[in-house]
Amino acid sequence: MKFANLHLHSTHSDAQFTPEQLLLIGKSLGYQAMALTDHETDSGNREFASFAKSLGVETLTGVEFYGLEEGVNLHLTALDFDPDHPQLRSFIETRCRLQAEYTQKCVERGIRLGLIENLTWNDVLAFAPEGAWICIDTVMRAMQIMKLVPADYDWTEFRTNVFKAAEAKSFKAPYPTARQVIETVRNAGGVVALAHPKNQTRFVEKLVGYGLNGIEICHPMLDEEQASLAEEAAATFKLYRCGGTDHTGPMGGNGGRHAVPAFHGITEEDFCILKNRRLG
Repeated sequence: MKFANLHLHSTHSDAQFTPEQLLLIGKSLGYQAMALTDHETDSGNREFASFAKSLGVETLTGVEFYGLEEGVNLHLTALDFDPDHPQLRSFIETRCRLQAEYTQKCVERGIRLGLIENLTWNDVLAFAPEGAWICIDTVMRAMQIMKLVPADYDWTEFRTNVFKAAEAKSFKAPYPTARQVIETVRNAGGVVALAHPKNQTRFVEKLVGYGLNGIEICHPMLDEEQASLAEEAAATFKLYRCGGTDHTGPMGGNGGRHAVPAFHGITEEDFCILKNRRLG
């Protein structure tokens, strides 16, 4: 069992558990430190930290951003940053606004084509936490709460026709570059790690040049070989070791391929090294 789980998602982005539920599950599993890393928003962080304190669980601020490098959409986990830093606040607000605009266009297209019934955009907003990254999961959660679909509804066609059709994809705003993400997080005093770097360690040296100072070395997507490559990169470039369960295992709340025994994370030693910035 690992000491810290530093890659988790909640109802503030694309997962089904609230920040409080995640903490209760994580504590029951034995994690003593956690970070909520919702996609492109930290709106659940204050609730997460407040409840964690009552449970005696340590926390770090967290967000998972997207960043383009050489045409590849990398995932970059930001940890232990100043949440009030002006540049970071503006960056998060912009990313959330663009995502909401995209999701709204998809929903309105779905309504127009008869693919969505008895649901309005205001309904979606009503069931989204304040400051959330509003995505397809937010829409599906609203439809479930409103009982517009049965509990065992198969979302495959909905995802394909409403959010993955060519017209829907054209609504998506461009992603920022990896360099923009890294510089923004570093300016806010945070650690920014290359998340689940499966077949992506080739980017590490270039990203370090932008300011990358962490890498996930323990994640469900990393097999023994990939984890070894991540560990090698961490040692070579003196990067903070990060990791967590992401959408898998008991804290992911998913079925299918995500329903695996995932208990990933980092050791207490690695957590203290990150928290105390022993690598600089």
